[in-house]
Amino acid sequence: MFEYNWRSNGIEAGDARRAIAGSLGEVRKRTASFRRDEKGTVAILFGLTGVVVMALVGGAVDYGRAVTARDQIQNAVDSAILAGARAWQTEGDLALAESVARQFYDRNKPHGMNSTVAAFTVDQGRNALTIQGSASFYAPFLSAAASIGNTMRGLPSESVEYTVSAKAEALLAAGGNGDSSLEIAMMLDVTGSMSNGKIDDLKAAAKDLIDIVVWENQSEHTSKVALVPFADAVNLGSPSLVNEVRGNLKTGSCTSSGSPCTTFTTGSPSTTQWTTGAPARYYRFERPDSSFNTWQASSYCVTERIGANRFTDVAPSTAANKVAPLYGSSSASSCGYMTINTGDLEINTVQPLSSDKVMLKRRIDKMQIAGSTAGQMGTAWAWYMLSPNWAHLWPQASQPVAYNTETVKKIAILMTDGEYNTGHCNGIVAKDSGSGSGGNSTKINCNSNNGSSNSQAQALCTAMKSGTGITVYTVGFALAGNETAINTLRNCASDTSKFYNATDGAALRQAFRDIALQVAKLRLSQ
Repeated sequence: MFEYNWRSNGIEAGDARRAIAGSLGEVRKRTASFRRDEKGTVAILFGLTGVVVMALVGGAVDYGRAVTARDQIQNAVDSAILAGARAWQTEGDLALAESVARQFYDRNKPHGMNSTVAAFTVDQGRNALTIQGSASFYAPFLSAAASIGNTMRGLPSESVEYTVSAKAEALLAAGGNGDSSLEIAMMLDVTGSMSNGKIDDLKAAAKDLIDIVVWENQSEHTSKVALVPFADAVNLGSPSLVNEVRGNLKTGSCTSSGSPCTTFTTGSPSTTQWTTGAPARYYRFERPDSSFNTWQASSYCVTERIGANRFTDVAPSTAANKVAPLYGSSSASSCGYMTINTGDLEINTVQPLSSDKVMLKRRIDKMQIAGSTAGQMGTAWAWYMLSPNWAHLWPQASQPVAYNTETVKKIAILMTDGEYNTGHCNGIVAKDSGSGSGGNSTKINCNSNNGSSNSQAQALCTAMKSGTGITVYTVGFALAGNETAINTLRNCASDTSKFYNATDGAALRQAFRDIALQVAKLRLSQ
């Protein structure tokens, strides 16, 4: 929200008051000198009284003009700062914002007096714009009264002017200081292609958004952000959470790499070897090159949900609706090729909705790059973070509210720097995944259960936008020439205006900032 706070600097008429006081003092002196002389008393007193009456009545008229001028200036700075703030909100250009604000002031300022913009200031730390206008004008009645008083004292005539001013501030406020609560889920690409400083650009952009949309005062309305780093899988950061969403690990013959079940080499293993919701601990699979790997289920990461609800947000409450495991290596503490650190579980792990700005930015700073691009996984978990069907998985303070709750906005921001190229078959990178997924040495000899990564992501986006009230923004980073990635992101966005194709780090920061500003609205408050 743009909250609007104003104060007037008042009407500066000290000279006029001094002049009137001098005139009235002179009147009292002259009245005293004539008190003993009764000749022409009535006429003299009438004349002197007329000066007093003119000073009082005329002063009231001039003061009334000043009050009216002050109100006109207040209205002018009101409209000017809102117009400038809107330009900043939609264009992200502070120079344009100032130009627009000055133009609006000139169109709305009081006529018949000298009125200008005294100051236009920007406080980017507070996301605030401030404008001050002032005007001065001739006060004829007070000038006349002052001149009469000066004449009686043998002084030259005097001209009195009023100076009035008013100030307005447009403060960007979201969440707690707005008129609605915010729930924002950010899908952030931490794949290997985010090297050469790109991950640093992303960190800066994501933290900019958090600074804008997470307001300090959470007492009336809340403003919360969830983080979903992704690569070839999604790291939940907790074995207990993994077990809850994918089911418990199956005991029995598949508990070690030498178990009899590892002799099965079919691309579609039996339930003894692997089922979604109750996976075996080890799985021996055939690669596309006819060799074999024996890998263990990750205790931290998961892959796509398969079955009838693969593109829905139905709660993972039954075996059929669990998400799939990730068989990523011979170690349960690995996460495929995504960087994982079991000594610091804030690295590359999902974070449910939170208004803790310090923690959110700390987690962003800890993101590390590695792995291929399973964008459908990031898309799904960004949705799950906003879904009331998944709320039971999170602490109470992080639980999303029901869809289409009045005064609550749900926002998904999906960011990637490349084409989605990694799907899974039975928890292993599928053979029809792209070349960036590690080659045949990491793949299983079957195609993705749910189709290509791009088609999965678009199906998830379509479902996420349908009837939930979620607004989807998408941000591409350095996608020049990659029409597949561009089309996927454009189709995922709620409309084409909510798709950003950032060419460099500066444009990426501007895209995230622009989204934050679009989430805000303009509001006047006294």
